[in-house]
Amino acid sequence: MTTSSRSEKWRALQWSALSGAAAFALVACGGGGVTPSEAPDNGGGGGGGGATVTPTAYTLFASNYVAYQSQTNGAFLHSVQGGDVYANFGGNIKYGCYSFNQASMDNTQFYAIQAQANSNGGPPNGTNCQPESNVAPTTAADFASVTVKAPGTNSPTATTVSPLDISQSSKLLIQMGNIYTQGDVAGAIGGNATKYTVELNNDTSFQQNGSAQTALCAADQTLAVIGRGSAPLGVLNYTIPFSSFTCSKGTMATMQSTGVTSVTVRFSGDKNPNLRVGEFNVIALGYIGFSK
Repeated sequence: MTTSSRSEKWRALQWSALSGAAAFALVACGGGGVTPSEAPDNGGGGGGGGATVTPTAYTLFASNYVAYQSQTNGAFLHSVQGGDVYANFGGNIKYGCYSFNQASMDNTQFYAIQAQANSNGGPPNGTNCQPESNVAPTTAADFASVTVKAPGTNSPTATTVSPLDISQSSKLLIQMGNIYTQGDVAGAIGGNATKYTVELNNDTSFQQNGSAQTALCAADQTLAVIGRGSAPLGVLNYTIPFSSFTCSKGTMATMQSTGVTSVTVRFSGDKNPNLRVGEFNVIALGYIGFSK
């Protein structure tokens, strides 16, 4: 897979900052909350199935991505499961004027968006991805991320995000990678983001801004080397035990008991010391699931 800021592929997908969304009503519980389904009525009222439903450790959070015809809920695409997808950038890292179109998402089964250090970004907030500073992206505030909301929460009338139950699970399964090809464009620098951070959130507010959050947990994943070279570029499947997550708010026990409302994949300057001025990196994200 070869990508660059000069690619002639479709560049229409942009991002929307979650924190800029209008205020919506929040659930009264103040974050998380998974309500189990009631057992079916066996009083002869019709219907099939057994007397009880056993909670499962195996659940799919997101897979395959679909572009909206126009921006909806502040997002330009969503998972097949109905969770909106958002890209965000901060500090000296901005949108890199390239992202997958629907054909690319259908062909690869994942979504990808390019980030660029020290550029002015792409429209509507930037212009044409031209360098505007000479400051290396070395801090936590220098980041790019992709966030996927929980299934079934992309209704235009939604005011909250319903969490996905992971109470029986113990691992996160995720397909991701950096697919920028070094040397794709003469003189271009890129592909030095080799450690991604995966973040689990239980914030039930629609804008996922922490206002209805009781747990926020993250795990760092060093990307594996793919192919014959030494560059860890490409999409692979990763299994991350819940024991690998550390929480800046709450605990993983809280996350398991309340459910997950969004999953974020990011890279930042503080965890990727080889990032350079003006360089490109591409976050690719496929399926997300949970297992025992």
